[in-house]
Amino acid sequence: MKKQINQLLPTLLVMILILALTVTTYNVSFKQEEESCYNRLENASNAIIQSIQNRMNDDLNYLRLIGEDFSNEDHLPTYEEYTSRLSTFQNVSLFERVDLLMQNNTMYTMHKDVQQIQSNDFLTLNADAEYMDLVHTDPLTNKKSVNYYVPIQQNESVVAYLVGVIQCDTLDEQFYTQIYNGRTQNLIIDTTDGQVVMDNHDVLDYDTFSTNGCKLLSPKQDVIKQISSLKSGVVAFEQEGIKKYLIYKPIKVYNWELIVIVDEDVAFASALTLKKNYLVMVICEVVILLLYCGFYITKVRKISKKSNEFEKDLNVSHTLIQCVRKLSNGTNQKNAIDDILKIICEFYQAERCYVLDLDFEHKQANGIYEYGNRHDDIHIDKMVRLCLEHMDLVNQFFERQKSYYIEDVTQEIPSTSPIYSSFVSQKIQSIIVVPFVDGQQIKGVFAVDNPKQNYYQKDFLESLCFFIETAMAREKEKKHLENLSYVDSLTYAQNRNHFNEYIEKNRRKELHLVGVIYLDLNGLKEINDKMGHLAGDTLIISASYVLQEIFADNSYRIGGDEFVVIEQDVLESEFYSKYDKLLARMKELEISIATGYVWKENCSNLTEILKEADQKMYEDKKRYYSIAQNDRRRR
Repeated sequence: MKKQINQLLPTLLVMILILALTVTTYNVSFKQEEESCYNRLENASNAIIQSIQNRMNDDLNYLRLIGEDFSNEDHLPTYEEYTSRLSTFQNVSLFERVDLLMQNNTMYTMHKDVQQIQSNDFLTLNADAEYMDLVHTDPLTNKKSVNYYVPIQQNESVVAYLVGVIQCDTLDEQFYTQIYNGRTQNLIIDTTDGQVVMDNHDVLDYDTFSTNGCKLLSPKQDVIKQISSLKSGVVAFEQEGIKKYLIYKPIKVYNWELIVIVDEDVAFASALTLKKNYLVMVICEVVILLLYCGFYITKVRKISKKSNEFEKDLNVSHTLIQCVRKLSNGTNQKNAIDDILKIICEFYQAERCYVLDLDFEHKQANGIYEYGNRHDDIHIDKMVRLCLEHMDLVNQFFERQKSYYIEDVTQEIPSTSPIYSSFVSQKIQSIIVVPFVDGQQIKGVFAVDNPKQNYYQKDFLESLCFFIETAMAREKEKKHLENLSYVDSLTYAQNRNHFNEYIEKNRRKELHLVGVIYLDLNGLKEINDKMGHLAGDTLIISASYVLQEIFADNSYRIGGDEFVVIEQDVLESEFYSKYDKLLARMKELEISIATGYVWKENCSNLTEILKEADQKMYEDKKRYYSIAQNDRRRR
């Protein structure tokens, strides 16, 4: 896994470098495009200013020429002269109309012949130079207007004013310049009092404008101060959650200043498009990088998984070979199987594993092997009893002759089953069980209690079962051969080979509470001669059965009619009691025997007490034949 990750690193570094270059290129390109958008916004506002200046200059110059013409005459123009001179100009100028205000507070207009002014405007003007007044309500139209005054002088005194009336709600048409497809809000502010001179969105009063969310012009009294301090530039602000840009420019027409407000997605449309495109590009690169990494990591995981599976298989194979080698090389199959169970217990990290070699026909266990942290005879006894007493359940459990892994005993075995109660009482939460099958018959069980790893490796146990079964069969055969070499073929008592092995095994041992009996049959030769060897064999068999009945496996047939009994850890009284029982049973069966017996509390040399018992037996035999000879003489 680590190797594959190291192989992936160069590719990852290259892709990350490409991603970093893309982000860097984006930042540079975006800044350039953003600067370009600012320039376009600047140029657009300059175009509006240029349009306003050109139009104002053209119309004001023409108005000045008319005023000069009137000034050069020796009388004030009549209404006819006034209308004739201005009728053509009014239709093409930005002025709504041009009025003639005279000293007597009368005023010529293009709408009425003579308009009597109610206020003393002429006296209020008192100016001999051109000027623009503030935004006010036109008395003739009741609309917001701005008046431009051009004085008419005769004899070095102002005798009248040409009043160019600019109607505010038509200025956006007069100064119209198409920028951003008409999606901007263009305003002209008179900084003398902060009034709105023009608004292409029909916001004609300052109060409306000042409350529309534009923080730049919030308090009315600070408008002049703020715009004057700003001079020119671009300000970003939010209005109703929409980001906008405000650009301020002096128009240089009296105290008029231009404010252009445009939404960000309009002014920076190209930059935002570039941003989106680059964002899509970066997302695509990231997705490609992640997909590649995901594909590579998935591939690495698959390789790692296969490698792990290979390692597991290799581990299983190695463990199996290790077990088979122990079985094949070990001279002691029981020790070899014990070692194998230890290996299996470690392989599964189990609490215990065991093999039960069962004979269901005779309801007995032929062989039991066990290893684990919970090694106890009680458990094995319960499992043997469970198998033998519930043979039908066991056969039903293995009806398909296959192995099982029971992950949760409480969930997979019915609670009414004896198997369930047996498992629960022995704290078996999970178990692997593999049957030994001979044809259609279950011969035994291989079980692993509470495995913690490799629990799905049942094939391993199934393969191993064959070798263990073979080993156990070989062990049985070996024991059978040993029995044949240790068991007398006539009496099935232990023979001289077994006797010699016992003597050799205990030659140098300190034995305690040892009782020895030498026994020889009297008159066997005569019986063989007179009644045949079959009768003699029957006598030998009968005597051997009595010995096995009283002394069990502690009796040996060491010659034709000669037997030895060796008992350890037997009390003197118990030994003599058995001896007396032996004599009684032989007398009951009318079997004449010669015996020699010795009991020692401590014995450091078994051979010596055997010789002592043998000597006593010969003495007893001599007495028998001495008596028998005297009987024959008398007969």
